[in-house]
Amino acid sequence: MQLSGSKAIAKKTLIVSVVIGVLLFAAKFSYSVNQEIPLSEGNTTFVIKKGDTFNSVIERISRELGTSDVFWTKLVYKIHGTPIVKAGRYNIYPETRLNQLIKRFSDGDIERFRFTIIEGTIASRAEFKLKDIIELNNLDISIDEEIKAFFSKEAMIFPDTYFFSDSDDLKRVLQTSKESLHEYLQDLWQQKPNSNPLKTPEEALVLASMIEREAMLTSEQQTIASVFLFRLVKGMRLQSDPTSSYGYYQDYGEKIGRKVLVDQNEFNTYKIDGLPPSPICYPSKSAIEAAIKSVPGEYLFFVAKGDGSHVFSKNYEDHNKAVKKYIYSK
Repeated sequence: MQLSGSKAIAKKTLIVSVVIGVLLFAAKFSYSVNQEIPLSEGNTTFVIKKGDTFNSVIERISRELGTSDVFWTKLVYKIHGTPIVKAGRYNIYPETRLNQLIKRFSDGDIERFRFTIIEGTIASRAEFKLKDIIELNNLDISIDEEIKAFFSKEAMIFPDTYFFSDSDDLKRVLQTSKESLHEYLQDLWQQKPNSNPLKTPEEALVLASMIEREAMLTSEQQTIASVFLFRLVKGMRLQSDPTSSYGYYQDYGEKIGRKVLVDQNEFNTYKIDGLPPSPICYPSKSAIEAAIKSVPGEYLFFVAKGDGSHVFSKNYEDHNKAVKKYIYSK
């Protein structure tokens, strides 16, 4: 039985309407997740806080960044599986599409910040540098007591480059470094020669910090270590200028004059016997290795030549000659 003309037209119209509806529905689905984030000025940042849900994040993106079709975006991901968004700070670049950004939220592709501690520097300066990074990037991170503890004295962690995203991440990387330093010390300590007079891994860290400040050249670290070890064996004072500067100024860069060398403080190795009570800077791995693996040598003195290297002497007479040549002649 054939449909009358009007019924056939109605049926065709219905079919066309359904097809158009499906196409529009598909187009809406596709556009809602493929739309480009309308950034007005270059890169921007977006912060997801702990506890934020996917739906709340999509709504905030619409309010703060100007995306549209929030309902359709939610529906698409409800059908295909709502992703778990990970807390953190995200850097959004021009021409980024919404589905790309959502994938980054799901992957945890968060922005990380670089924090470098340089060998030979002190803990208080490292803490100031960290504060500058936090303030410069307007991070919601406070230097609480737990973080301050890592900078309460020198050499609590390795001098290294650290990457972090938030407060918890920062604490994790610092704690990992502290544990790695302890393991590194313990492993090296097993290789210490019997003739090396250091008594504990902690003493090795103190000596390593002195070596770090004295040796401009890595190639001289073992020789400088052997001088200090020989002096310890002979019961001579170590007479290291960096310990005097640290004890007087709690830092380096200031002039080391007579008032510094004669100051009575527990770090001044011109006035105390043996090693200072704690490290005077962040030592490198090579300096730590030099402190532990070296043995007392034949030299008792060294003086800087002014080019980064040193002249080493076995007796006071030869040392005086080197001092006159490289220090007093300038």
